[in-house]
This record gives sequence, C-alpha cells and structure tokens, in this order.
Amino acid sequence: MADANFFDVVRSQRGIRRYAPDEVSDDVVRQIIDAATWAPSGSNRQPWHFIVIRDEEIKRQLGDLYKEGMMTLGGTKAPKPPTNEPGVPPIFSDDLASVPVVVMVCLEKWPARGRDNLLGAHIFPAVQNLMLAAAALGLGTRLTTIWQHKNVEVMALLGIPDTVETMAMIPLGYPGGDEHLGGGKRKPIDDVMHFDRW
Repeated sequence: MADANFFDVVRSQRGIRRYAPDEVSDDVVRQIIDAATWAPSGSNRQPWHFIVIRDEEIKRQLGDLYKEGMMTLGGTKAPKPPTNEPGVPPIFSDDLASVPVVVMVCLEKWPARGRDNLLGAHIFPAVQNLMLAAAALGLGTRLTTIWQHKNVEVMALLGIPDTVETMAMIPLGYPGGDEHLGGGKRKPIDDVMHFDRW
C-alpha cells in the first residue's frame, strides 16, 4: 500500500488482533517510528520515546502482565485459552510473544505540564501517526492500555526510568489469519458532526 492516498489509508486502519509471523524489517520499523516523530506536540516538546520490543522472552513476560491486567479488569475471570487452529495465529493477547514487534510508547514527565487528563494531547498524535504509517505499509496495529494495571511491573521489565511514563502499547505486524486492513464500520458522519452548536 506504499504511496497510498491518505484518505484510503485512514479508512484502511483498524485494530488487528492476529499477526502473521512474517518479519518486520528494521528499516520498516524505523520508517514507521520516524512518521510518529513528525506529529505535533504541545510547545513542540516532542516528549515521546518508543521502545521497540522484538525479544521473545520480554514479549512473553509483557504478555503475562497484559493477561494479569485483563484479569484485573474482569475480576477473577481468566482469559480464554489460545486458539489452536492450524495455520491461524493466536490473538495477540493470548500470545504476545508471537507478535513480530511490540512498541511501548512513553512520555517524558515535566513539571507544570497542565492537567493530567490532557497528557494524551502530548503523545496520542504521535501514536496515530505511527498507526497510520503502519497501515500505509500494509501492517496492522492495535492501541491498548490494559497492561497499565500492572504498570509498575511493566516499567521494571522494560527498564523505564521514573522520569518517563508509559502511555500505549502497540502490537505491530502483518495481519494474520482472517484479519485484514480496511472494512471497519463507522457511525454516519451526520450522527457525529454539529455546526455552531450541539
């Protein structure tokens, strides 16, 4: 999908749950992260850091913490067991180690940066750039924050300093199984667009 029309790329992006085992090259990852760094940020601080995780053991441990976070949200309900269908990759939350690349997006802390509920304004434009760049190159992504229920352990696992906070985890790879880019459903624009007043 290289050289795709911007509006086609926007419509192709969707949350991908299964990833093919195909390798994602360092050059492609760098191209995607570079696109993320061209996003706007408050006062052009560019307070972002991107941890590109390929190590299978680190991804496995991160996946275990992710599952614990899911259980925190759902009480004592354990995650569903992985699908063992031949040729169908597992859902990323069942086996994060099988995802080719996981990107942890982090935000630098600084004093007097404004209300905490506005933190996303400093980082999520970069996250969206990352996800759109991936879609333009035919790769799938999914924005998730469930692991934050185990944030202390995630920070320790990834060696993240106290001067930085985790904001988003993004699995990255080519869609696998029956997953594909595009075809997401959206509300009609007239249901969400208002002129001058609500």
